[in-house]
Amino acid sequence: TFKLGFKCGFLVLVVASTSRLMCYYNSKAQNRPNVGKFRVSDIDPDKCTHLIFAFSDIIENELVPTTVNDVQQYVEFNALKQRSVLSLKTKLCLYFYFCMLNRFRTMAGSQENREVFIQSVIKLLRAFNFDGLDVDWRYPAEEDKQRFTELCKLETAFVDEGTSSNQERLILAASVSAERSTIDAGYEVEEIAKHLDFINVLTFDFHGPWESVTAHHSPLFQGSQDTGDAIYSNTASALEYWRDQGAPEEKLNMGFGAFGRAFYLSSNSSAVGAPASGLGEEGCYTGEEGFWASYETCLYLDGVQTHLISDQKVPYATTENQWVGFDDTISISTKINYLKANNFGGAFVWSLDLDDFRGEFCNQGKCPFVSQLHNLLV
Repeated sequence: TFKLGFKCGFLVLVVASTSRLMCYYNSKAQNRPNVGKFRVSDIDPDKCTHLIFAFSDIIENELVPTTVNDVQQYVEFNALKQRSVLSLKTKLCLYFYFCMLNRFRTMAGSQENREVFIQSVIKLLRAFNFDGLDVDWRYPAEEDKQRFTELCKLETAFVDEGTSSNQERLILAASVSAERSTIDAGYEVEEIAKHLDFINVLTFDFHGPWESVTAHHSPLFQGSQDTGDAIYSNTASALEYWRDQGAPEEKLNMGFGAFGRAFYLSSNSSAVGAPASGLGEEGCYTGEEGFWASYETCLYLDGVQTHLISDQKVPYATTENQWVGFDDTISISTKINYLKANNFGGAFVWSLDLDDFRGEFCNQGKCPFVSQLHNLLV
């Protein structure tokens, strides 16, 4: 895009980047203790081009808030648009986790039920001034492939509603698996891509402490030790596969996890592929075993040497009996350079509360993870 500006009395043309940076707000983070507590009021509305409120729910085929308290948060969340200089867009996320499968299958299984859902979506989004819906469907079964395609066709209803109401039409996005076997089994890629404005590819959690050896959860490229299907468990392979299966590259967003995955080491070895014995220590503030917010990673690794996994372009570190893989300023820059070189549309982050949003732990100012992505993309 282009904008006009003035310098020393002369009219100048300024070229502005239009890359997307979508940021998730995890509403459950407001319940964390002490400095881990993150509310809507902690969001900087000028860091991201899109904000995504996670999560919502389905009851009797209708889209509804997860809790009564979410309603007030919706109001505060969408009020952030009035303070943003980025033409900020907001979306509400619906996550089809395992215990929701039956509700999803019921809703998506018939035209009548889908119509009830679609009308409830439009009603809820318009009532609270959301700009769109993000459907998080990361574990589809083969039997759900056609249902998901039918659900993505609600984009047509968004177009019709926007035209009839003389409003900008609602956005439809999906957050999808990066695992090749899941992509093949669960998505009609070319067909759903026709209806989706954006596709957030979940290019993290390829590996984790649920496995018996150490490995980075979000490598950029294939590792020298990868064999079998593991050769596809990396960011580049996933994005390129979605593209090659028919998703336009400009719709694809690379996923960044603002967290580390920590393992307990079970031998003296601490290299990539070292024996591990399960989930690492829990984060001090997030309280989840083997999961460290980026600010917790800074806290635990203060003064600890970081190692680069040279072929995968991502770092890890060890402290006592803990092994943790994470992203740092160098790996973030490397990933964004790859994204731009391949003309992918943008990036997204899970999630704002996992960044050093108070600037108390990483000695890099407030929100260093998201700020770097903003500087490189936006």
